[in-house]
Amino acid sequence: MSQGSLFLVLAIVMAVAPDETIEKPTAAQVVAQPGFLVIAHRGDSGAFPENTLPAFQSAVELAADLVELDYYHSADGVPFAFHDRTLDRTSNATEVLGREKIPTGSLAWSQLRELDAGAWFDPRFQGTPIPTLAESLDVIQQGSITLIERKEGDAATCIQLLREKDLLKHVVVQAFDWEFLADCRRLAPELILGALGSKDLSEDRLDEIQRAGAQVVGWNHQDLQRQHIEAVHRRGMKIWAYTVNDVERAQQLIDDGIDGIITDYPAKIMQLRP
Repeated sequence: MSQGSLFLVLAIVMAVAPDETIEKPTAAQVVAQPGFLVIAHRGDSGAFPENTLPAFQSAVELAADLVELDYYHSADGVPFAFHDRTLDRTSNATEVLGREKIPTGSLAWSQLRELDAGAWFDPRFQGTPIPTLAESLDVIQQGSITLIERKEGDAATCIQLLREKDLLKHVVVQAFDWEFLADCRRLAPELILGALGSKDLSEDRLDEIQRAGAQVVGWNHQDLQRQHIEAVHRRGMKIWAYTVNDVERAQQLIDDGIDGIITDYPAKIMQLRP
């Protein structure tokens, strides 16, 4: 049986069996695994509209180690999955509302829920809604670990949702805003955190990352060389590269000791495993 088939069987068993019969791995256990993790960027976004439930479900079925998503808060405080700062590119907001460059967090959830987040990618996905963060977690956590990237919103709301769902030990939260990460660390010391960045990964910046309480460094692959990976490892942290869609570049990073590859094409990158 292939790894993907085995994972699908496990997901089905988890769906029908009582929770106590299955001991799900914690985020810390998954992050600590040897080798490299395959992380589905915005879900299986090379084949499905990004940050939607079909993309997340496909990534789970592919047995991605983690499934990444981005989230904002609606104007009335509902966390929802979306990437861009405006709604134009991956929804029909401009068509529905008659104006362009609508800030992503400027609408009430009732308005956001009516938008189409699938047709822009392919007409067969017409009618796919923007999901809430809670809905996204429910799908991904059936068979994977959610890598939650905060775009906008306070730490307390995120932590409260994760605590209500008993997921503080079963997800990873990452952000470019390292002060947000420090707030998360104070509110939930058990949470695994990832500090995102780009450009020069200097010792000073690694100091800042550690002060924020992150255990994982997520860095633009274009700015990563072997010495950066080794510097992170010397500090006892893990390092993941984003967004890697080229197989040759992925293999180079693997040879250099990368711990995780964030990719739009998880199935393709998984083929690099021995």
